[in-house]
Amino acid sequence: MRISTEISLIFSSFENRDIFYQSFMPEFDRTNMKRSTWVVKTPSSTEPLLIFQIQADDATAFRATINSLIQFASIVERTLELAENS
Repeated sequence: MRISTEISLIFSSFENRDIFYQSFMPEFDRTNMKRSTWVVKTPSSTEPLLIFQIQADDATAFRATINSLIQFASIVERTLELAENS
């Protein structure tokens, strides 16, 4: 079974989207997944969102990839909240 999907993260501002994108890009160089791949599309100039394309060889690899994406997004989100409340 092969799983393929797109996930959109919608941000409250272009600035937050760009911070997330710039924070996330180095992770692509360090993440080595054998049974799945993920690609983030180049951000649009018209919408504050990021689109991730994910392909996995099986459900376990898909879940692991989604979990990695969610964990990283949570870290960036909490960091942005801390910076805004400082």
